[in-house]
Amino acid sequence: MKIRQIEYFLEVEKTLNITKAAQNMYVSQTAVTKQLQLLEEELGFALFSRESMRLRLTEGGTFFKKEAFGFMHQYHLMQQNISAYRYGKAGCINIGFVKNLDAKLLLSCISHFRNQYPEIEANLYGQSNRRLHQNIQNGSLDIGFGFAAENSRFHYRPLKSYPLVVLTSTKNRLAKKEEITEQDLTHVIFDIRNDPQNGPIDFEGLLVKLACGYGTAIVHQFAEGNRFRDSLVSIPLAPCQEKSVCLIYDDRHSRARELFMDVCMSVISPAEREV
Repeated sequence: MKIRQIEYFLEVEKTLNITKAAQNMYVSQTAVTKQLQLLEEELGFALFSRESMRLRLTEGGTFFKKEAFGFMHQYHLMQQNISAYRYGKAGCINIGFVKNLDAKLLLSCISHFRNQYPEIEANLYGQSNRRLHQNIQNGSLDIGFGFAAENSRFHYRPLKSYPLVVLTSTKNRLAKKEEITEQDLTHVIFDIRNDPQNGPIDFEGLLVKLACGYGTAIVHQFAEGNRFRDSLVSIPLAPCQEKSVCLIYDDRHSRARELFMDVCMSVISPAEREV
């Protein structure tokens, strides 16, 4: 059974005239007649009867009409959905992001993407940078917000740069400094520069340890931890050092991912990427 045969049948059913149906379909009368015959042979029953030179639906034709209408509705819906997917108006994208990422950056990109492509469903997952890379590699994520690692299997598109700061307890002797140099630092319990893939660290636990005076940490400026503002202080690292949040992806093709990347790059100005 072919789509064209069903279309011929529905047109003949509407006009009850093969000649008129053929004209409407821009084909010959012979072509319509032949395809209807083939369709009836496949179905095993007649679709039309001829009474006083007029066509009428048979009982089988009435049954098939109902099925044909339902089938063609689903077929056209499928065509619309495929077209929407092709042009980025439908689909799904799985997005990962490192925990404690700059909320303003993340919300800005996601909200702009939703406004432009509301029919593309976005699934979001917060995880470590190491897990982010693993999940992009195994295909469970389409793209991620994270930090570059020394791995040629991935592509990195810098999105925004952030200065590094020293995070420590307000009771630490360094807390009143306006800036901190490498020589000032003692008992550094976490340094983002030494772990570019941000291994299995519980950042919330790190903040608690810092607030309780266990040491210092070098982190991104956005990772200051508002919940512990009364117990922690953030001090610029001197000389100024920056680290970029990147869009991370691999060689797999994804139309939704391409659209998402375009939105992200349009949201963040070139000037912001150089901050």
